[in-house]
Amino acid sequence: MTSPELVIRRASRADVDLVLSAGDLFSSPPTAEWTQDFLDRGSNLLVLALADQTPVGMLVAVETSHLGASPDLFVYGIQVREDFRGQRLAHRLVDKAVEVAEESGCSKVWGSVHRSEEQSENDLGVGAPISPHSASDAGAAEAGHTRVTTFVIPIP
Repeated sequence: MTSPELVIRRASRADVDLVLSAGDLFSSPPTAEWTQDFLDRGSNLLVLALADQTPVGMLVAVETSHLGASPDLFVYGIQVREDFRGQRLAHRLVDKAVEVAEESGCSKVWGSVHRSEEQSENDLGVGAPISPHSASDAGAAEAGHTRVTTFVIPIP
């Protein structure tokens, strides 16, 4: 059996039905109205990972700026279907977000990765654009909490 072709691309308004079919990737299944509204706003970004035209991963972000500074792209959601984890798919989603941010004139891409205590730093893979977890993160993991690790990717 051959592996499905993986495509990473920005979602457009034409992808509403595709986004709706990916409800399991969102904490709450998206509605058509929310999806259309989200995709119509130029400052919003939804990147999809597709395996044979089926959503298997997504990244959700928004451009933010203040006081005339160059905008940043804030990533507030990354999700990969469990059977596709460990293939650096989240990295590819972030790489696409960086590409879009660069085209939009953003100065950096940033966000946070939330991991359960069962997930190690190694789960993120070599070259992950995140900082090592802090001592307070380790303490939280020992107590059975989620680790939160912030990443910042500057755009030249």
